Amino acid sequence: MGSQRGITIIETTVILSVLFILAGAMAPIVSESVNTARAVKARNDASMIAMGLINLQKDLGGDALSFGSAAAAVGQVLPLPEVLATQGAAPEVDGTAEVIEATLALPVLVPPGQDTAATRRAQRAALRAQRRKWREGRADALDDHLRTNRRGYRYRRPGEYGGWNGPYVSAEIQGDPWGKKYMINSQFLDGSASAADANGNPRKAVFVVSAGADGMIDTPFEQAIVDARAYGDDIAIRIQ
Repeated sequence: MGSQRGITIIETTVILSVLFILAGAMAPIVSESVNTARAVKARNDASMIAMGLINLQKDLGGDALSFGSAAAAVGQVLPLPEVLATQGAAPEVDGTAEVIEATLALPVLVPPGQDTAATRRAQRAALRAQRRKWREGRADALDDHLRTNRRGYRYRRPGEYGGWNGPYVSAEIQGDPWGKKYMINSQFLDGSASAADANGNPRKAVFVVSAGADGMIDTPFEQAIVDARAYGDDIAIRIQ
């Protein structure tokens, strides 16, 4: 019978080295696939929330959710809060100077006679203030409006067209795939088709926002509907 030889230490080392190299090569691919899957889920969740809010608004009527409407001013309706949020951890809003710089909406536009550095500092300060509004605004739980009527809207009665007729989402949304809240700047949701609100001011865009993989909201809270967009790696569905 021929002799049987085991694997030597050198051969074992070579095999392990090859396996480590293959694992290192595959890690970025796997990580990218995971992030892509999470981004897809976040967009799907945000779309579902957006549709729920749109249906809620249709059932209650545009004036019931109008920011600054005459009906809201005399207390005839229950306007939405400044922010609606799901379960989850609060996203970050204060980034580093580099992050702020990277997410500025426009290049430096320097008025005549004004210092460029001063203009850039003003832009940074304005963007920081806008991002902080996501966490500083008066907030309600999204579930209280879309899954339950804890907010106290008038229920739809048999034969009526208007009134709360939920639930508007099928299940509680715990948070985005990174464990952060989905947030909506809901105070601006008004259902109007015009470019101006009830007070004649430019209407503001409404977003359902996930802070994305970095856990930081980059998108400003207030943006006019004519040029609104998501910033940074935020995953956002625009309602209006």
